[in-house]
Amino acid sequence: MTLAGPRVMLREFRADDATAVFAYACDPVVSAYVPWDTHADIEVTRGFLSGVLASARAEERTRYELAVTTSGEAGEDGEEARLIGAGRISVQDARHRRGSIGYVLAPDYWSKGIGTEVARLLLAFGFEQLNLHRIEATAHPDNIGSQRVLEKVGMTYEGRIRDHLLFGNGWRDSLSYAILEGDPRPPAAATRA
Repeated sequence: MTLAGPRVMLREFRADDATAVFAYACDPVVSAYVPWDTHADIEVTRGFLSGVLASARAEERTRYELAVTTSGEAGEDGEEARLIGAGRISVQDARHRRGSIGYVLAPDYWSKGIGTEVARLLLAFGFEQLNLHRIEATAHPDNIGSQRVLEKVGMTYEGRIRDHLLFGNGWRDSLSYAILEGDPRPPAAATRA
């Protein structure tokens, strides 16, 4: 499966992606905002990829964990496509047509509109291919960039979820966002900034 945008492509993960995934997953700056611990070594990353690959082979697939790469073939500058993060869409409840999205990018790609493009691709796939009615997302309360991404793609802030996630020895709140299939979604050009 592939989802293509103007600057990025989302594709299935491969076992040989471990080094590229580890490059961002081992960064504590990245893991400060996500619901998983910093990858201590590449074996943790290989374990993550093993689970993702198994999930992709499931007969009734409900989770799409996809590699985010720079778009397509070698660009004008001759640089090959690079794996720069991950995007996820999950069907949380098939009967009620409810899903959720999430994404993570290497810090070199923050604040460039890439997260917005990834979120937009995931939402389009969720509504158009998975037939979802409601798609949710959460953001770390300190992650202003992610909050802006969710707002730019048309998601509505619905409130603060107290003690939502347990990290180490403490609980963390999350900010809840959602969009319904009938809600307006800004066109791609409007979500670039």
